[in-house]
Amino acid sequence: MIVFKGYAVIIRRNIGVILMYIVIFAAIALGIQQAYLSTGADKGFSSMKLKVAVIDREGGLLADMLRQRMAQDQKLVEIEDDDQVIQEELYYSNVEYVMIIPEGAEEKLRRGEMAVQNISVPGSIASYYVEAQVNNLLNQLRVWLASGFSMEEACQRTLALGETQAEVTLKDVNGNAGIREGYNYYFAYMPYAFLGSSILAVGLITMEFKKKGIRQRIQSSAVPFWKQNLAMAGALLLIGGLVWGICMILQGIFYRGGAFGSPNAGIYLLNSILCILTALSLGFLTGSPTALNGMNNVISLGLCFLGGVFVPLEMLGEGVQKAAYFLPTYWYSVINGLLGDYAALSAQMQSTIRKGFLIQLLFAAACFGITLMIRKKQAQEG
Repeated sequence: MIVFKGYAVIIRRNIGVILMYIVIFAAIALGIQQAYLSTGADKGFSSMKLKVAVIDREGGLLADMLRQRMAQDQKLVEIEDDDQVIQEELYYSNVEYVMIIPEGAEEKLRRGEMAVQNISVPGSIASYYVEAQVNNLLNQLRVWLASGFSMEEACQRTLALGETQAEVTLKDVNGNAGIREGYNYYFAYMPYAFLGSSILAVGLITMEFKKKGIRQRIQSSAVPFWKQNLAMAGALLLIGGLVWGICMILQGIFYRGGAFGSPNAGIYLLNSILCILTALSLGFLTGSPTALNGMNNVISLGLCFLGGVFVPLEMLGEGVQKAAYFLPTYWYSVINGLLGDYAALSAQMQSTIRKGFLIQLLFAAACFGITLMIRKKQAQEG
């Protein structure tokens, strides 16, 4: 009990460090959430609007039709008809696609030649997207003209076709209407708070108890080694419970119940508990009197990047994914991703989740075991 009280005193002294990481984490999670909401993706399916500039060098019906049609589906941007200006606007992403209607465009269209020109960033998705739309419009015009309509009538009918909008309904095959809940993004970044605060807090504690004078005093006392480890375990659980509890309360406040109201609430909570256990085990293992802050940043940020916390798993290279396969943060992200994409989990998904739980638990157990062996050897050496 005396040893545990010593741990508690040190925890109380460093409570500010723990809260600092939690505040940073909460700010990151809410910032990402706000950026996500600003896209309108939380409201369901919506077509993408790109920044398009239309430069008219002819001044005919074709140019007017294309400008009106682009305004229906894209965001029109006015720029100067100058090569240098066009290059600068594309470079600074002020515009994503520049359509140029040269002189004689209508006659070229009638002859089946290339009627319009475009300038865009080579290989960009935006260029392919808008170019496909422009080609479709020009093909429609050619059909109307070949059918005997005048250019004016062909342009009017092409514009009328653009006003027809198809109703899009997402088929709810995953149980969440195709929309990821906001609190899922909060949980996605939670390992950073767990790793940063736990590794630093546990490291500071172990540093104090690794001091030669304190270590010798404990060893010469009547407190057996197993009781010392039991007190350390209690201190770790105290830190973990404090960090986990604050993060859970915050998500409940920010998201009006958050994961507590999810049909998979148990999986969310168990995944986060295993994550905090992993963070505590790493803090217990890496506690060192030298370069603690540096080690904390390398371990926490490294595991978050490689494990798909800061960078989506799909964007990681195949080699990186294979290396990250053995990391607990990787499986935490996999499980959280499944919970975000699916409300109804198939048997295969549940098997993946159990596998992820097991790997996280084994990783934490291995770190704890290695640390206890090191502590025992240090105690024997005096």
